[in-house]
Formats: sequence, C-alpha cells, structure tokens
Amino acid sequence: MRRHPVDADIALEVLGARVRFGAVVPCDGVDVTVNAGEIVAIIGPNGAGKSTLLDAISGFAPLEAGSVAIGGTDVTRALPYRRARLGLARSFQDARGFANMTVREALLGSLHGSFRGGLLAEGIGAGVARDDERAAGDLIEEALALVDVRRYLDVRIADLSVGTARAVELAVLSLRRPAVLLLDEPASGLQQSEVEALAGVIERIRGSAATLIVEHDVPFVRAFADRLIAMDLGRVIAEGSPGEVLDHPAVIESYLGVPAR
Repeated sequence: MRRHPVDADIALEVLGARVRFGAVVPCDGVDVTVNAGEIVAIIGPNGAGKSTLLDAISGFAPLEAGSVAIGGTDVTRALPYRRARLGLARSFQDARGFANMTVREALLGSLHGSFRGGLLAEGIGAGVARDDERAAGDLIEEALALVDVRRYLDVRIADLSVGTARAVELAVLSLRRPAVLLLDEPASGLQQSEVEALAGVIERIRGSAATLIVEHDVPFVRAFADRLIAMDLGRVIAEGSPGEVLDHPAVIESYLGVPAR
C-alpha cells in the first residue's frame, strides 16, 4: 500500500471511483474527501449509487477505476480487514454480526485484540489481566456515556428495537477508535423519536472520527452534516453546504423528476 501526498487533515480520499457490475455502472467517476472530525452525508434517490460507493470504500466492491486512501495510505486493492486495521469502520443497515450477542458481549467483543494479551490478557498473568479488565471497563463506560444502553447490557441485540440496536452498533464502532466511520442509512426504519436520539449520538461522535453517512432521510442529516454530496445515476451532481446542495436545481430535479424553476 503506497502513500498519497494528501493534506494532513484529509482522513478519507476517494478519486474517480468507478464500479461496474456487467453492463451496470452504479458509480462512475465519484470523488469524495472527508476531513478529520468532519461529517459528510451522501444523499440521492434510490439507484443513485450511494451504498455501492460505501461498498467500494470499505473493500466489498472492487473498483474498475479510481482510488481510495485512508489517512494518505492507498487502500484501493486492500481487503476489508486491512482497511479496518488502518482505522476504517462501517455500519450496515441490518446490524449484521451482532444480532445473537447481548449488548455486553458486543461491546466486549469490539475490544478484542486491544490489550497486551487479547481481550482479557488470558494466560499472561493475573496482574496484567486485571489491568486490562479495568481498561476495558473504562472504555465501555465511555461508550455507555455516548449511548445510554446500560439497561440493555444483558439483552440480545436481536430483541432490541431497531433504534436501540442501531445505537448499540454505533457504540461498538466507537470503541474501535476509528479514524474513518462509514454509516449506511442509519435512520432507516426508525421512529421519529429514535431518529432524533440517533442524531444526538452522531453529534457526540463528531470530532472523534471523519464520518461519511449515506442516508435517504434528508432532514435527519441536514441537522448535523457539515457538507452534503448529492448523487444521481452513479455521479455526483452537487456538493457543498446543506443549504447549497438542497437548493441546487439538479438535486431538486433528481428528487422531483421535473426541472427546478
């Protein structure tokens, strides 16, 4: 993996990303940059290529052309686990991989490998193990301060409401101390009260990671995003502040299907 000569503040840089599935090109020449501590949201109608772009960034969809860099390191050909080691973390719409765990198990599992002997320094010595247990406990307390799910610690995630499960997933991801956080439609399927609570969680994450969100709920992301990127038919059609993008004629046309007056 080679280094890109990028600005030190750029945590994620995508240049000319093109993804092809046979005759279908869901992403075609997409550029995205996200600075450290910045929240950027990608909006657009169904079929715009938003989730495919997240797949390409996280390594689940190969690029036909273009590049992806995390913190200046080119990861275009890197497997997903290598991108994760460089600080990339991603949520999924269905919270896959967590459903059969309790909240406590998911939080502890996210810390695996974070300490000298693994999660609890098994076999290294009682003193080290106790130190690691205390450190793990401190980190989990930080996560619980971010997302108040203490009452659900021993509940299976599959038995939680969609909104609470989504909040738990954000807590799990935050424990990994990501440099870049990708969120795939975090507000999907949530009640309005859950959407508002989730917005508060994302606001509290601000500053700890560069955050890129794909979302259909425009009012949700407009409330906290520093920038919006609008996509349609695999291409970026507008980028800027939320107000600038939502007033852009091409964006209005992509949502309404008629030219803006």
